[in-house]
Amino acid sequence: MIRTFVAAGLLLMLAACDTLPAQPHAQGSRKPAPAGPPPPAMPDGPLVCPADVKLCPDGRYVNRSPDRECEFDACPGDPSH
Repeated sequence: MIRTFVAAGLLLMLAACDTLPAQPHAQGSRKPAPAGPPPPAMPDGPLVCPADVKLCPDGRYVNRSPDRECEFDACPGDPSH
């Protein structure tokens, strides 16, 4: 009997959480959100790329290149680069 009441109460609480109506706002009373902070400045030093590597079809690995804006170097024998 107590389990039934507890289960019913839990179901009512869960149902109430999902069905609460949104608070109506008066027309024009909504203020725009403040602008976020500006992005951090880019460092003046050399570009440092992530240390991950790419596995090429021939089994060799290539690194990311700071000269190519951290794109992976071309795989040996890859005609697309």
